[in-house]
Amino acid sequence: MIVDAVFDERYWYPEDGGEVWLSGYSIVDPESGEYLARDAPQLAERGLRTSNVAGAGQHHREALESDGAAPGQPLELRPDPGNEHDPNAIAVLSGSGEQVGWVPRELAAELAPELDAGRPWSAIVLRERRASPRDPRDGITMLLAPADRIELRARG
Repeated sequence: MIVDAVFDERYWYPEDGGEVWLSGYSIVDPESGEYLARDAPQLAERGLRTSNVAGAGQHHREALESDGAAPGQPLELRPDPGNEHDPNAIAVLSGSGEQVGWVPRELAAELAPELDAGRPWSAIVLRERRASPRDPRDGITMLLAPADRIELRARG
């Protein structure tokens, strides 16, 4: 699946306070070039989902800091049925096979039956989050799609 995106780097100021450095891709409408929010109907119509990777900053710091967790890199979704905290758990692995975290619980509950039925889902790193451009990554946002593969088509 091909998704149009624009690369951007900027500071973001969350409503709960603080300052965060974001670097990576934002999804845009292929016709108008306008930015699409996480809940945009155009994304839902294609079955696309965006989500933070759960547990990345707390449990998998080394993998999170690797090149495999950089914006634009593919991710692998692997069911984790033996997970004692969630029977629907889905591990998120970098292209090199290192676990970077999990699909958040609510989204995993939707996707687990799809994966269990053998339907393909893929993911790619959209954005990374850092305290500043010089600090290590402390989180990533991923794009998920009901397809074998996601390709980001960079727009100017």
